[in-house]
Amino acid sequence: MLIDLHAHTSGISACCQATAEETLKTTKEHGLDGIVLTNHYQKYYVKDGNAPAFAQRYWEEFLHTEKVGKELGMRVLFGIEVTMTERTIIHLLVYGVGKEFLDAHPFMYDYSQEELYRAVKDYGGVLVQAHPYRNGASLLDPQFLDGVEINCHSQYNTSEAPKVMADAKKHGLFLTCGGDYHADTYRPHCGMILPDSIQDGKELGQYLATSPTLTLCIHEPFEKDWYLYTQER
Repeated sequence: MLIDLHAHTSGISACCQATAEETLKTTKEHGLDGIVLTNHYQKYYVKDGNAPAFAQRYWEEFLHTEKVGKELGMRVLFGIEVTMTERTIIHLLVYGVGKEFLDAHPFMYDYSQEELYRAVKDYGGVLVQAHPYRNGASLLDPQFLDGVEINCHSQYNTSEAPKVMADAKKHGLFLTCGGDYHADTYRPHCGMILPDSIQDGKELGQYLATSPTLTLCIHEPFEKDWYLYTQER
């Protein structure tokens, strides 16, 4: 099954223009089998300072989107996109965790990269740098990363795939791929080919951490066609 590993809904991500229903219908229309819901988790959204309450709303939006997905025959897995308070240009994707992690780390946006990495590892998850070269960003310390993302959002003109692939090879990181869909541009046909047996976000994290090969579907911005790329590990 083809799953986009980076998607949003307007129920949490204020910059997203699509509801859970709209996001999933568009995903299905473009030939994908599902998404990993990686809504934004950032300090800006916690207006009252009550991060545990925000974490609860965050989880409830996932449950709602998962329910919609089941109604549409789509797979919806749990993930998190953390915006770092110390440098908001940096976003980190968390896979392989669940509600227990949210409950234990409601202030994760205030963590350093190393602190977030160690917290994620304690819960059996993996940490991936999202769109590492977007808007002048650069690769973070690879010793506190498990993976790096090839991002197909057309707003940034290029996925930077060759550079990201080279980083992954040099530092022993795995690759992921996502569309970063916000309904502000067209919906790319991209993601990762996953076994149908993967039923939840924790199983996804285990697969990313241990599979000897990972097959990505990459849709370069403004290109008509997409292509498959298999990473051998």
